[in-house]
Amino acid sequence: MARPPRGFTAHDTPEVVQRIASDLGRALLEVRQADPGLRALVLTGGFARGEGAVLRGAPVNDYDLLALRGLAPPRNRYPAVRASLEEALGLHLDLQPVWAGRLGFARPSVFWYETALRGHTLWGDAGLLARIPVRTHEQLDAREGLRLLANRAAGLLLGARASAHDRRLQAAKALLAALDANLLAGGAFAPSQRERWELWRRLREAGEGPARLEPWEPSLRWAIAFKLDPAAASGRDPDEAWRAGAHALLDAVQPALRAARMRSLEAYARADDLVENLPFRLRSRAVPGARPWALHPTGRVRAAGLLLLAERVERAREFEAGGRGARSVLARVVRGLPQDPELVPVLERLRGVTLP
Repeated sequence: MARPPRGFTAHDTPEVVQRIASDLGRALLEVRQADPGLRALVLTGGFARGEGAVLRGAPVNDYDLLALRGLAPPRNRYPAVRASLEEALGLHLDLQPVWAGRLGFARPSVFWYETALRGHTLWGDAGLLARIPVRTHEQLDAREGLRLLANRAAGLLLGARASAHDRRLQAAKALLAALDANLLAGGAFAPSQRERWELWRRLREAGEGPARLEPWEPSLRWAIAFKLDPAAASGRDPDEAWRAGAHALLDAVQPALRAARMRSLEAYARADDLVENLPFRLRSRAVPGARPWALHPTGRVRAAGLLLLAERVERAREFEAGGRGARSVLARVVRGLPQDPELVPVLERLRGVTLP
């Protein structure tokens, strides 16, 4: 199996390459057996961009795979295939079946931008990725910076009581999301994290880097090192890293709002669309008390994650609009919120039925 042009990791060794290639070969075999309509299996995410992480010779990031397929039903359902592979590999697997005909209508998101330019076809029709219309950062949705921040805010909240390694991982992701959001706000971007890091370094050398990022330069340097080589950057206190990630992320909210031409998180909470809300309409019954026909459920859940994080680090007043905090925003989406001030479990359930 051919490696991506940039390798799997920043520090590929024969042993690491053999392990990853073996894992992906196993995944390819099972997906092909399960789905006769498979047209291509595409590796996305860090391992496709040469940014995968390994620790003691084993992958620590999940594998991200797109199964590009026709319309005929598979022999085995994809959730069952994913569960089988996760058990066999001992690693989380993000395996998403996507109708190949959808590629020409892919949303202008960072995910599709990165996939178009850095995705790696493991098997099948390599020409399918050329159908993705998002080829430049100028085509990205102006709200992408806010969406990245909302996702990473949720990651910090849901991982606040996780292992030391996982807290560091969520902190690094939050710090790098702050970098990404500031770059997007400044009209500069690239399709991989290492390229974005180098882009920021060049902007700083030219005196054109986002000023808000300067206080976070040491933390950002740690974050990119941790992403690429966790063993070499694992000494940082996880709680301190978590706090740095939270504050850097929240500092990036205002530039991201300006880039999206919005004045507040209240406006962002109302900025979703019909397509984004379709998953909630179809899945909301899985959440007790969910209001299936609530207005703007996806936008409200995203905004609530940012507000909850601001409350956690005592910065709520910077982001509340008209006194509306996370509880008020979530009450528009689900009835009977618990009196317990801890709303993270509610956020987690709602994120399970809304588009990230």
